[in-house]
Amino acid sequence: MLYLLNRNRNEISELKAEIRRLSQNNNDTPVLPPVDENTFVSVIFKENDQKYYDYFLGDNHNVKIGDFVEVYFNNKISGKTERRVAKVVYISNPGEVSEYARSKIKGKSNRHKW
Repeated sequence: MLYLLNRNRNEISELKAEIRRLSQNNNDTPVLPPVDENTFVSVIFKENDQKYYDYFLGDNHNVKIGDFVEVYFNNKISGKTERRVAKVVYISNPGEVSEYARSKIKGKSNRHKW
């Protein structure tokens, strides 16, 4: 009985490894460009906004176009730095540089609001 249970566990482990190997070799999954320290994203703060702001991507490798992220924003009226939710509209290509990016995004936001 123990022999059969152990054999079943080994078979399950082998099947999991095979599924992992097949899913990694699947060509349908999108390949993201390599992320370097100068990779930046352009975000907007309001729906249909024409003005966008650039932030460095940092260690947030799972951000895609259309995601909502949290960023630090300097409020000119109050003079304070605030945390705001913004929508990603562009991710730079490797080697592309932004003159305007100064800080990193904080991370993905669970709140999908403007």
